[in-house]
Amino acid sequence: MRPISYQRHRFPPDVIRYAVWLYFRFTLSTRDVEELLAQRGIEASREAVRCWVIKFGPLIAANLRRRRSPPDRWGGERLNPACQSLRVSSHQATGRWPTAALATSDRANLSKGSG
Repeated sequence: MRPISYQRHRFPPDVIRYAVWLYFRFTLSTRDVEELLAQRGIEASREAVRCWVIKFGPLIAANLRRRRSPPDRWGGERLNPACQSLRVSSHQATGRWPTAALATSDRANLSKGSG
């Protein structure tokens, strides 16, 4: 994660991060963010908020993406090891995968109901 430099800015880093977070998290306008900061006693202009969003928004997003765990190779959620062992043990006992058994029983129920 790359550290973000807030040097040569009038406001402390916490205020800048909070303004950028408000802007993106709640999809507010710069005027709305300015008003929310004013309610907390921080006098920042809309132009300052806009500059912060343009400058720090992509950097914060990139750091968040780096911190996130990599996605699963197959695009799905990772299975609990207990569920995996259940599937394997039931497959070994019956010789069929449980999903195949469910699919055939669903087809049987559908053919009985339509007749």
